[in-house]
Order: sequence, then structure tokens, then C-alpha cells
Amino acid sequence: YHREYCNDNPCPSDVVCLAKLDLIIGLDASGSMTEDGWKAQSTALLGVLDRVKLSAKEGLQIGLAKFAWDVTPVSQLTDDKAALIKVVKAMAYDGWTTNLGGLFRMMKGMLQFGRRDAPSVCMTWTDGRPSFPSDEYDASAGADELRPVCRLMIVTMRPAVPIESVMPWVSHPKDQNVMAVDDPLLMADKVNDITTFYCAKIQRHADYIATTTAEPSK
Repeated sequence: YHREYCNDNPCPSDVVCLAKLDLIIGLDASGSMTEDGWKAQSTALLGVLDRVKLSAKEGLQIGLAKFAWDVTPVSQLTDDKAALIKVVKAMAYDGWTTNLGGLFRMMKGMLQFGRRDAPSVCMTWTDGRPSFPSDEYDASAGADELRPVCRLMIVTMRPAVPIESVMPWVSHPKDQNVMAVDDPLLMADKVNDITTFYCAKIQRHADYIATTTAEPSK
């Protein structure tokens, strides 16, 4: 047995996700994020939304949830980009604890609006360890419930969240389902990396724009 790279070419620096995918993103609204971190996370999310092909027929549907003490569904799965942008801009920062177990269970419930012919990805952005009303055991239990129905991926946003602490929660292969960012304030600079992290079918942004804006042949 051995491992070898099938494609060692670097990813383009500006891409769009074209995959047929139901993607649910969990956003950290806990106190450790701070107001500035929350704003940076929201800016990054708008960047992600700008780099997707949304289509219930052949592209992405995206759902959003935020978590602190409470877990709130911000948007169920939809391909309505304007509606997603509107709710993201209107999201309020909670500034409380880190209920990761509750988020994982919320994501599982949101999948009831998914498509049978599209794979599901549940991607959590977090800068802290689970805290009351959740804890390490509760987060692990919630992840155990979610993984059978959704590819569970995590983006950590501080070195204070060791990769080893979230590895047990994510789907296999573990090393391909965890991404580390050093600070929430850097998230807006990582939009391209986040896109290539969760998406298996990408296209250069410039090529995508040229394709979608080209006039139909006569």
C-alpha cells in the first residue's frame, strides 16, 4: 500500500464552485469571536456566496445556521442568492457560549430540505471549544449523529482550537475535512481556500463569468 498524488497542480487563485451539492454552513456567534471577528466571518461568508453556482437543478443549495448559547437557523437550503445575501447582512451577533453539539443536531434537521440526488456537506466555522449547554462529550455525540447523513467538515479560526480536538468529529478522511485559519479576522482572505476545501468541482472565476455572460449563438 502506498499513497501518491493524482494532481499536484496548484489550485487557481480565484475560483467558483460548480458542484451539485447541498451545503449547510454553521457560523460561530460565540463571545470569543468578538464583534470584529463576527463581521469578518460575515464578510467571508458573502465572499463564499459570490463564488458559487446556485441552482436547485444542477448546482448548489446553501443553508445557514449560527450558534452561541442558542442555535438559530438563519436560512434553510435554498438556491436564492439574493435572499441568502439579505439574511447574512441582517444576522445579529449573539456573543455567548459555544453550543457545537446543538449546531450539529440543527444541521441534521435542516437536511430534511435537501435533495436526494445531491451529496450533503455540513461545514462548521468555529473559534472555540464547545461550552455550556454543550461540552466535548455532547459535541462528539452530535457529530456522531450527523456524520452518517452529511460530510462533516470544520474550519477552525484560532490556534486555541487544536486540530486534534476536532479530528474525532469530522468525516473520513480526517485530514481532508479540517482546515485551520489563525484568526477570524483572516477569514475574508481565505474565501478561495474555503471554496477549494469543500468543493470538488471548480472553475476559474473569470472563465465562469465569461461563460455565463456570453451571448447565445444565433
